[in-house]
Amino acid sequence: MNRSSMREHVFKMIFSYGFDSEEAIEEHMDQYLEEVNASEKEIAYMKQRVIDVYDHKSEIDEQLNAVSLKWPLSRMANVDAAILRLMVYEVVYDADIPNGVAINEGIELAKKYGGDQSPKFVNGVIAKIANR
Repeated sequence: MNRSSMREHVFKMIFSYGFDSEEAIEEHMDQYLEEVNASEKEIAYMKQRVIDVYDHKSEIDEQLNAVSLKWPLSRMANVDAAILRLMVYEVVYDADIPNGVAINEGIELAKKYGGDQSPKFVNGVIAKIANR
């Protein structure tokens, strides 16, 4: 499985966990990953990414709210918020992923899962954070 596919699964876990947060994150990931055809190494990678995003969630949310004043997280579409949380994690906390790659991948997820304005919105917000 390539990194883009794994990133997409990570996004889906982040997105879906937002609707069922009474369940422990580990249980949620295990349930989701039962249906995913991936190696143990890939599953471990994806799980760690989700945990890393949630470990930094309050800091990530602060950064998103700071640059998106007219559209704070409370007003964002859930899809856009999940994409942005993952992308902010990659831009700010993961030195192994070039910012350009993180931004492009976020835009691609927004095109696939978001609304008509999502790619432009995600690009604008992530670009502000990446250029800080």
